[in-house]
Amino acid sequence: MLGKIKALLASNDNRSVMLRHNILLSVVLKIIGLATSLLIVPVTLHYLQKEEYGIWMAISSVLYWFSFFDIGLGNGMRNYLTKSISTGHLEMGRAYLSTTLWVLFLIACGLGLISFFGLNYIDLTKVFNTRAVSDEVLHGVLFTAIAFTLANLVVRNVGFVFVALQKYALNDFLLISGNIISLIVIFVLSKTAEPSLFKVVLVFSATPVCIFLLAAIPLFRHYKGLRPSYRAVDHRLAGGIINKGMGFFVIQITSCLVIFGSSNLFISHYYGPAEVSVYNVAYKYLNLLAVGYAVVLAPMWNAYTDAYVKNDFDWIRRAYNKAFRIWLLTLAGGLLMLLLSGLFYRLWIGSSLQVPIEMSVSVFLYVSFFNLNNCATYLINGLNKIRVQIYTSVVITAIYVLVLNFFGTRLEPQGIVLSMAACYAVMSLIHCYQCYLLINRRARGVWNK
Repeated sequence: MLGKIKALLASNDNRSVMLRHNILLSVVLKIIGLATSLLIVPVTLHYLQKEEYGIWMAISSVLYWFSFFDIGLGNGMRNYLTKSISTGHLEMGRAYLSTTLWVLFLIACGLGLISFFGLNYIDLTKVFNTRAVSDEVLHGVLFTAIAFTLANLVVRNVGFVFVALQKYALNDFLLISGNIISLIVIFVLSKTAEPSLFKVVLVFSATPVCIFLLAAIPLFRHYKGLRPSYRAVDHRLAGGIINKGMGFFVIQITSCLVIFGSSNLFISHYYGPAEVSVYNVAYKYLNLLAVGYAVVLAPMWNAYTDAYVKNDFDWIRRAYNKAFRIWLLTLAGGLLMLLLSGLFYRLWIGSSLQVPIEMSVSVFLYVSFFNLNNCATYLINGLNKIRVQIYTSVVITAIYVLVLNFFGTRLEPQGIVLSMAACYAVMSLIHCYQCYLLINRRARGVWNK
């Protein structure tokens, strides 16, 4: 399978060579990242008491939502920055980067003030339903976690600069380095210090900030023309960045968080938590297809932008066709995974949980259409033509929620998953059609916005 993918990516032009190197290096980094994420759980659980670990998991869920408060500005900026770099207008790129960082700094300060004042009036022991940790300690822990998470909201855009320079694997390297360092520090603490929820939160929230700040030093020393400064902030650019960022934000909130994020909620509400476990076992297994395909697609976003700026539609067509053929290979791999699913589940979880083949097939269809939609939207995002994607995400998400609210009890758990698959099937067809128009320069009106 990997050999076929490598063959499909083979090409001699500089952009394709860079893309291939990014993909192959990302594969290695993703494997390391997966192993690290698996190790972090038992190491942290061994260091903390069970109840403290549960509090940390609850806090990490809150922090995940904070990550969306950049309202898509990073994704909006990366396209403008890639365009500026590709055309050699580094001063314009510096202005886009500086303006984005300034807007995000203001957002982070505003959220910080609201959070810190708001938390003073909340009894966190009741929120987390615990007496193992005092309210004073919980406030200190949460203040620290939120402060570093908001700081990361700003500094993580250093990674987007690497992405705009088409060094996507370096951004992956920074993210995985943070996880590895956190794992090492927690392991050392587990051997040398008393259990401390505060130390765990400090390590996991502060490490990424430090990693990105350290990475910024050589980055902006080498690319001095992109070095951000307040004097480079152009308030006239802020409107365009925010407008484009809000588009990405709407797409993330609707098609990603609502359709995917609500699946556990709907299944639990209509059929009970036990069925959620069944769904999640099947999802974690078959989602490996999405993880693997994302490694191929992720560097292509900004490569598409670079090719579009340089009017290289032949390269765009070839790259998109290769991405589509790799998607077909994931279908073949998924069918093989379905055939082996029963054996895999028995080896993985034993007889404690039975996963019906209907659920596995439903998840396979969902993941497959999710991948196909990504195949199209990464091209659309790279070309900055996201208006249709905003409309489809909002409308289809609204239909999905209405259908499940009215017919959820009649669908069965796998029916809910099939509803998710149907949403992405419709979106992927519309977005693939838009790709056809864009690649062949036939896009007009809303299809070209």
